[in-house]
Amino acid sequence: MTPAPFNPAQLRPGATYPVNPKSKGRGIALEIVPGLFGVFGIGNIYAGRLPLGVGLMFSFWVLFGINFALIFLGIGFVTMPLTWIAYLVTGPLLAARGIDQYNGVRR
Repeated sequence: MTPAPFNPAQLRPGATYPVNPKSKGRGIALEIVPGLFGVFGIGNIYAGRLPLGVGLMFSFWVLFGINFALIFLGIGFVTMPLTWIAYLVTGPLLAARGIDQYNGVRR
């Protein structure tokens, strides 16, 4: 027996419908693994937070460029790893919170 085709006209405004829950572990992994290579924000995009994910991605690249320029002054050797570690910690935490919000988990 095949399911009936989806008809958007049957949706009622203001009604709530169940959603498939997203995996918190997958979101954190999508933030950490690419983050090891300097690509942050993918876990937040998976969590449904597109502006935050894109913002993390581009802000890290901008700060990476600034830190790279600061290497020639000597301070970039300190600020670059600190920036990377800050994003590596903050990104997964934000992704986990976003997935909790998506899944409707209350604290």
